[in-house]
Amino acid sequence: MNNQTSRSLTFLILLLLAIAPLFADTDPGEIYRVVDKDGNVTYTDQPPGDGSEPMNLPELSVIQTDPAKKQGEVAPALEREESREVNAVELRKKYSDFKILQPQNEETFWGTANTVVVSWGSEVPLQEGMTVKLYVDGTPREVAGSGGISLQLNRGTHQVHAELYAGGDKPLITTPTVTFFVKQASVGPNNITVVPDGD
Repeated sequence: MNNQTSRSLTFLILLLLAIAPLFADTDPGEIYRVVDKDGNVTYTDQPPGDGSEPMNLPELSVIQTDPAKKQGEVAPALEREESREVNAVELRKKYSDFKILQPQNEETFWGTANTVVVSWGSEVPLQEGMTVKLYVDGTPREVAGSGGISLQLNRGTHQVHAELYAGGDKPLITTPTVTFFVKQASVGPNNITVVPDGD
């Protein structure tokens, strides 16, 4: 063995002896609680010089999850939600003309014996599963997808609007509110009755 090899080997041995104490008696999972003279508490993974024992910590609870399964369960739910949103946007465009057809806004009804016909609908036939709620003065009623209904109303101001549903809890389309008036001639000494020509 030549001098250079011998020196290199000696240097390597000395180096290992110098760093060995750094790794002796230390467990990377051990935690020490250190209280200084002022009562300040610190926690460290380095053993203090006073010979303190490491703390006994409870074992960590580890729950194993299957990332592939978790993704597989969440992804279809998100896809279904996105699909419903896209479908709702398309249906809103398709039925954008859904509205109250009769009466006209601010229309007044005279001499109809308090009867008013309300109708609603769209030029596009409603799909299976679609439903309509008609609100008369704030009271909802289930009605056919398109068509009309005859109402007996007291004289005065009334409002009507309709909601189109496509199977969900939220309306797909809500029509503007139509306000109309039901009036009738009063019977009394000053009542003037207009009779059309020819009667």
